[in-house]
Amino acid sequence: MKSFYQKNGALLSALAFVTIMLQFILPGCSKLDSLSREEAIVTPPIVSVGSSTSNVSTQIIYAGQTINAGTITYDDVDTNGDQQDDALQVTFQASNGWALIDVSFFVGNTLSDLPTNKSGNPIPGQFPYKSGNILGQTSYTLTIPFLTLGFSCPSGVVRNFYVAAHCNLRKALSGGTTYQYETGWGDGLRLLTRGNWAMYNQIYITCDVINNPPTAASTETAFAFDEDQYGCFQNYSIFLDNPQRWGWTNGAYAPGTYTFKIYAGAGQCDLSKGIYVGDLTVVYAGTSANVSYNLIGTNPSTNLPYTLREVHLYVGNEEFPKIANGAQAGEYTIAPGKFPYKSTGLTGSSYSFTVNNLSGSVYIIAHAVVHGFPE
Repeated sequence: MKSFYQKNGALLSALAFVTIMLQFILPGCSKLDSLSREEAIVTPPIVSVGSSTSNVSTQIIYAGQTINAGTITYDDVDTNGDQQDDALQVTFQASNGWALIDVSFFVGNTLSDLPTNKSGNPIPGQFPYKSGNILGQTSYTLTIPFLTLGFSCPSGVVRNFYVAAHCNLRKALSGGTTYQYETGWGDGLRLLTRGNWAMYNQIYITCDVINNPPTAASTETAFAFDEDQYGCFQNYSIFLDNPQRWGWTNGAYAPGTYTFKIYAGAGQCDLSKGIYVGDLTVVYAGTSANVSYNLIGTNPSTNLPYTLREVHLYVGNEEFPKIANGAQAGEYTIAPGKFPYKSTGLTGSSYSFTVNNLSGSVYIIAHAVVHGFPE
């Protein structure tokens, strides 16, 4: 894991980072004027990307060069829900009585990509990301996919980009019938040493390199367990010839609503070996029962969420189901593949059955094949 220091010295590390390089011109430092724009010395505050505790990097919006009219923030987002950040989010937020009229944003590999006229003045109307007319709004967010910037995570490659953030603003004056209008730029270095006061910044995007990431392509057997009403398969003499087959029959239950914990890998019904992966909910009413598997959490060794691959269910008046067909028809079984309700080829974290034609008190055996464990 890479480590970085914020300006106050606090250590920050995370899976990926977006850093906006806020650049400063020191009073009386004439040497800076002699540097090319890309050679300016900068001091970066660090912004975490992909962390629930991440901070957001912020620029001040200066209207008319000196008026604090709001902020521009830079952060990341996961747009497809795969737990991997894949886009840059840029939010313009007007404040202090100011409102936005429109926003324009440039991001590119070099300043030479910035649209300008022959005099070198930027042309915000030709910036690649624009809001159009948003007269009166105080906030506007742009979402820019990393892929459009030629970047993706995880990659382990650091990339820096140049940005210029422009907006037009207005502020209601006394009485609310007249307005002050100003141009605004995100704080940074001036593009030109004289004339137009447009400013630019840099952002750095980097993904940490994860050394030897664990492989997670394995499954575990899991069963629902009721700590108040259960029987381990291995405590029944009729199944003693199959000591490796573990699991629980639960019950019996009158009509009502019940919740069971689902444990994976609890060989020989030993809960100290088991891993809690979710819950089974049973709603038994009238002659029907709705049985729902709901997995939760992530395996700490793989960072993968627990998901279902197969489910097998028995609900009936006896402690165990009977084989329906073949030479063993009528015999009790604890083989999940022979349970009356089953579904395979699953990929999600939840699944439900509705069992009909029930009466009286019932027993429940709920089996699942759960994915997310290390090989």
